[in-house]
Amino acid sequence: LVRDSMGHIEKLEENTELVNDISKELTKNEDWEYKFIVTLPKPDVYFPILKYKCTTKVSPIPLRVQSKVRCTNKKTRVALQISSNPSNTRKLSELTIIMSVPDKVLGGSVSTQPEGGVWSEEDRSVVWSVKELGVGEKFQLQAQFSVVKGFDENSEKLYFPVMVRCHSMATQLSDIHFQCSD
Repeated sequence: LVRDSMGHIEKLEENTELVNDISKELTKNEDWEYKFIVTLPKPDVYFPILKYKCTTKVSPIPLRVQSKVRCTNKKTRVALQISSNPSNTRKLSELTIIMSVPDKVLGGSVSTQPEGGVWSEEDRSVVWSVKELGVGEKFQLQAQFSVVKGFDENSEKLYFPVMVRCHSMATQLSDIHFQCSD
């Protein structure tokens, strides 16, 4: 059973190999929006059953990302600061930071501080992996690139959109509730 009383779910997908949506069988007096029957092939083995995406109105946010871009002498430096919300109840783990890189910079020229940022030509992005971030902690990442010929740092602005994914076991970041039973 899934309850989304605050309307935080933007998109919900079930693993159709394991999950059958029977939401239409909910009665009017039940306080749930979704109902599923899940058949797991093996006990005590992880299987993804539902995947959901929240709307942007979920608050408080579990972490904050600040970025600063500076262009000088045919080089562009991007500084990121990732901060965990001090009101989180648990640490964040398995963080993946993905920064999109505009066409005006030479992605393959990237150098990162600390080392560990990986350039993906296919996605035109730099990806970092961070094991965990404690409650209220923060860390910084930097990436430096060469710019393409003809780029004018005085008249053109560069944007490096950043997405961060993470896990937070035993902590709900939205107001979505789940109930499981035999």
